[in-house]
Order: sequence, then C-alpha cells, then structure tokens
Amino acid sequence: MRTQIAWGLLALALVAAASATASTTTQTARPTLTLVQRIPLLVRGTHFRPGERVRLTATAGTTHAAAATTATRTGRIVARFDYAPPICTRIVVQATGRSGDHATLVAKPPPGSAGVPCGL
Repeated sequence: MRTQIAWGLLALALVAAASATASTTTQTARPTLTLVQRIPLLVRGTHFRPGERVRLTATAGTTHAAAATTATRTGRIVARFDYAPPICTRIVVQATGRSGDHATLVAKPPPGSAGVPCGL
C-alpha cells in the first residue's frame, strides 16, 4: 500500500514538473506582414511588441517608399503608404521595430500582369 502511494506521489510530481516546464518555455510568434492591397499600398502586421514603433520600407523595381506606425497593445500594425507601386513588379516590404523585431513580405505581381506595360 505504501509503495503504491509513493509511486502515485512520484507520478504526480513528474506531471507537475513537466507542466511547469512547458508553460515557461512557450515561444512568442515572430512578426509577420500581410499585403492588404497594392494601390495604394496597405500592409497589416502581427506579433510585434505592444507599443513598439515600427518603420517600414517598400521597394518595387526601382521605386521606394517609407512609412512608420506604432503597434497596438495586441502587437498589430497597419501601414498605408502614399505610394502606388508598378503593377508588373514584385513588392518587398520590410518592417523593423525599435526593439529589434523584424518582418519581411514579398508580394509577387498579380496574375495576368505580365502583358501589362510596366508603369501603367
């Protein structure tokens, strides 16, 4: 009887230790960017640090634009660029937070834009 109780207590202690370890080793998600629309360029981001100032740069072909925003308390950002990138090129948006958070978005040209003259 005492042996069963001892084994039961040992099992309970191991489960408690495993639970504590699992809860302290949870990783936070890395920041991500999503293209909302191309013209004007609108980007949404998640998993930034709450209240973090984020600077974004967009490059499409030889054209560039910049924007800045502050993450909400849930770590989300929305950035609107006063910029209309050429329809036939891919867009690369990079976001860098003051505390070092970093995310990159690469958006390919929309399907069917291969026959469109660039810059129109």
